[in-house]
Amino acid sequence: MVCRSISNIEIRVSPKILVLNLPSPPYQNVNRDWAGGFGTAYDCKKRSDYGHVGKITLHSFLPYVSSVLAGAEYEFVILDCQRLKLTSSQVLKNVKKERPDVIVSYIGLPSIYKDLELMNKIKESLPHAPIIGVGTVCRVMPDEVLLNSNIDAVLRNGFPYVSNLVELMQVFQKKADPRNVNGVSYLKSERVVNIPELPSKNSNEFPSPYYDALDLDGYAEFIDAEGNQYPFVSIIGSKGCPFSCSYCPYRVGFGTKWVPKSTKEIVDEIEYLHRIRGIEGFLFRDQIFTYNKKHLVNLCDEIIRRKLDIAWHCEARADQVSEELLIKMKKAGCKRVHFGVETGDPDLLRAFKPELSLDAIRKAFHLTKKLHLYRVAETILGFPGESRETLKRTCRFISGLDPDDLWCNVITPYPGTEFFERARRNSWILTYDWSKYTSHTVVIKTEKLSTMELQQAVENIDHEFHRRYVKKFVKHVLHGKYKFLIAGAKEVFNRWVG
Repeated sequence: MVCRSISNIEIRVSPKILVLNLPSPPYQNVNRDWAGGFGTAYDCKKRSDYGHVGKITLHSFLPYVSSVLAGAEYEFVILDCQRLKLTSSQVLKNVKKERPDVIVSYIGLPSIYKDLELMNKIKESLPHAPIIGVGTVCRVMPDEVLLNSNIDAVLRNGFPYVSNLVELMQVFQKKADPRNVNGVSYLKSERVVNIPELPSKNSNEFPSPYYDALDLDGYAEFIDAEGNQYPFVSIIGSKGCPFSCSYCPYRVGFGTKWVPKSTKEIVDEIEYLHRIRGIEGFLFRDQIFTYNKKHLVNLCDEIIRRKLDIAWHCEARADQVSEELLIKMKKAGCKRVHFGVETGDPDLLRAFKPELSLDAIRKAFHLTKKLHLYRVAETILGFPGESRETLKRTCRFISGLDPDDLWCNVITPYPGTEFFERARRNSWILTYDWSKYTSHTVVIKTEKLSTMELQQAVENIDHEFHRRYVKKFVKHVLHGKYKFLIAGAKEVFNRWVG
């Protein structure tokens, strides 16, 4: 790394800013928006260069960084390298073409090494353009980022990761003291300086997203119970999770206090995207979408009142839905619900998600099936105490739920979580190679299962479910529902390969 100091950086009065969502690294497809902003990844063994296979979800960071930069009247360009499937040479060519004065880039966890490697090449190409890193990784691991790259500064803000970005730009413009910027980290005399993250005086910490600078074509789709496909845009109606799940990265990336937007703000955003930009599908990325029932009912009522013919899906806690609420959601356009099932073993569930019960999960799946909503079960396997018997219980439990799709994850000790500290104290962590922190790779040990046994069990449960999934496809084809076959196959492809 070169010896550098943020205090020596100076940019012109009216700088041009380039915002990057980097491409997926070689041999990996990443989604940096998932897992509380740490990101998740699947292997992509045939792609040896940067790029992406399939379609990616629009990163929810992009409309928010656009908002603060447009609000400060900066000239800026958004380059979503994943959507464009750019190789490393294409990224460098595009960056050089834009000739930015400042570069802002999101950094992921499973992609961290290759993200930083590519950022170093960009710095070599444009040595005088300061680079700012943002995201949950920068929030939790600023030393890791700064000491292993030529990134000049990182912001340790929670979502949407843009608090004090304008203040940092002004430091560059005025060659001012960076110590006056809350939550910034930078190098001084080759040591990391972490300025405390104090409560912000900025009342616009959760700004209205700005989409005019974004091309919304070519992003991911979701399917409903009829096999209809909807290209979608992510909406954040609230952030933060006050529940106490020790393993959950949401609390790290989004905070522990529930902070909602007003119903009007949320529906204004949806209406603009629907009526002006032609978007029909949406994903509510709220970490606990059903947390405040009054707020949710008001939201649904406002969508209905404005006669917005949209389709959307969300993530919900099984113990927070009722038939009445689900009926209201469906009337407002809900087509699909993802539930955090985690495990089918009652003892493990009590230990790691004590507020939830297996009965509540069963009831939620029964109600959503009754209302013909597409149901996704999300599991986490490999909790401490996992065994062949607990895995069998989970497999039987999932089979009884009869979900339309299954997302299998393995417990991952994300830095900054309580579980990470517990796993480190107990010497459970097998590796600190962050590229393996994909949420699908075993990185902690259990007493009763070897790493290979657990990894194989995860694959077996997933393959068993998708074997039954194929039978459903065949059944749909026999009933003439060809679009369900095509849409379902595309969704599985995009998740596993794209």
